[in-house]
Amino acid sequence: MDDYAIPADIPELRFRRGQAEDWPAVAPIVAQTWDGDDYIDEWLWQFWVNDRAGALIVATLDEKVAAFGKLSWLGPAEWWMEGLRVDPAHRQRGIARALHQHMIQVFRESGDGMLRFATGSNNEATHRIAAQTNFRHIMSYRPVIAPAIPGEDVTALRRLRGSTLEMAARYLANSPMNRANRYVEHRWILHYLTTERLRSYLRSDDAEVVGWRTADGQLGGIAILLSEYSEVRPSEGEGPEESRPFRMGYLDAVDDTTLTRMGLALRGLAATRGYDHVAWKMPLAVGLERLMPVMGFEPEYDFDVWLFELPLNP
Repeated sequence: MDDYAIPADIPELRFRRGQAEDWPAVAPIVAQTWDGDDYIDEWLWQFWVNDRAGALIVATLDEKVAAFGKLSWLGPAEWWMEGLRVDPAHRQRGIARALHQHMIQVFRESGDGMLRFATGSNNEATHRIAAQTNFRHIMSYRPVIAPAIPGEDVTALRRLRGSTLEMAARYLANSPMNRANRYVEHRWILHYLTTERLRSYLRSDDAEVVGWRTADGQLGGIAILLSEYSEVRPSEGEGPEESRPFRMGYLDAVDDTTLTRMGLALRGLAATRGYDHVAWKMPLAVGLERLMPVMGFEPEYDFDVWLFELPLNP
């Protein structure tokens, strides 16, 4: 990527790699995003700066930060675009579109495979940009939340270990729900669930693959639980564990009854671990909406999450 690339339609705009020294200029932009509740902070900015597998891109006007965005490599042939922010003082000038297009260009030059991103169902401006740049809306998710249930029966839940990879992979290969939704959500990023990624979850200290044992001893469902923080992002100073949600990144079962029982049991598991609520990005249009009240979940926000994908980059 050139240090300074010039978009044709906004000639005064420049693009370059983000630097640690940009944070004081970035912080006010972050503070005005999502009513000050943005996930981007100084620690994450520094992590992005040091991530040489991806690209942190800053757009400047008169050498001052006007916008930024991050391209991240998630795995073989899998890239993610996130964190696109524009200074409110420079909105409505086409900067978001120019930066979005530039990030695609960087991906085309340096990446391979699929490029994806997620945004709110209410973000019409980004939807238009996505359509203009040939992204397809491929999945929708509803952020839902439910209180933990002290005393709920959790005995049918079993943690799966690395030795169960073949069994778990076989279950997923035969699961209609997995064929409809192949993504595991973590910190608003949707990771494609490959066998290798499943293997990494089974081996990780920061992920937990939980199986549901049916009455006849068979594997009847799988949940993937992911820590809010990990060895990449330390949790020190982030407040008590119970103030953070027990996060389900993926939930799959053989039928509606089993899924409902799993959901209730996972709420019970959250209680045993000191959490006060469970959060899940529930996939839509796969028949789960009618189960939400039975499982005790309700929408966390007044918008859904839309997943977009750019067709394969040769």
